[in-house]
Amino acid sequence: MLPIFPNLNPAPSHTSGSLPRIVCAWPRPRPVLLLALAATLACAGADTPKAKTVPELRAFFQQNCTRCHGLDGSAHGPDGKRLGGMDFTVVAEEFRQAGGPGSEREIRRMSRGILNGILFGVTMPSWKAQLSPEDAQLMVKEVLLKAERGKVIEPPPPEGSSPK
Repeated sequence: MLPIFPNLNPAPSHTSGSLPRIVCAWPRPRPVLLLALAATLACAGADTPKAKTVPELRAFFQQNCTRCHGLDGSAHGPDGKRLGGMDFTVVAEEFRQAGGPGSEREIRRMSRGILNGILFGVTMPSWKAQLSPEDAQLMVKEVLLKAERGKVIEPPPPEGSSPK
């Protein structure tokens, strides 16, 4: 009888009526396959966005978000009407006053909105390719929820430069 699986060899059994033990003879790993696997894993890590600092996230906001959210987050940008009046400076003020477990839910909700987009990317695009989940949470905590109406969200000037 030919074995169904050539690498699985039944060992002789000493008791009649019992199932035979299966010995698995795995093929030896090939160096080329190991190198290919290592290269694949290294490339997979390249897709992960690099962690950002708060000034970098403020610059990201200026570059990508002000068209709709406005310079201060009050939805007074050129495309702010698409937000239906969603002024996150009001949410930020309520957040600072309330605190508690509800505020952590709000941070998670806003972070998901940043990463996944809103209304399938029609209202707001997904930023998952540019921001990690940690970056999104940091953006919410340190940039968006500290926003104040009329105060521009911008990165601090580079060290050693004089203010204008």
